[in-house]
Amino acid sequence: MYAFLLGVGLPLIFAFGIRFMSVETATVSANGTPGTQRNQAAYALALALFAIVAAAVVIGILFIAKDFIGHQFGWYILGAKQK
Repeated sequence: MYAFLLGVGLPLIFAFGIRFMSVETATVSANGTPGTQRNQAAYALALALFAIVAAAVVIGILFIAKDFIGHQFGWYILGAKQK
């Protein structure tokens, strides 16, 4: 069940980050020239979503390598047991 949630959830979170990063607002300058401006709140939300995905990837790698890290460095993290 967790694999399904991570397999669907992380790409979904990443996709929402991409979508929020592309949010722009139409603007008109003082001389009448049209343009666009990035929505800062949407951009901050996109960065937060990317940080969640990056943290999940790092924690996943650490979980896979937990026994190696414990054996090599003596850091028993994420439920690794000393042997």
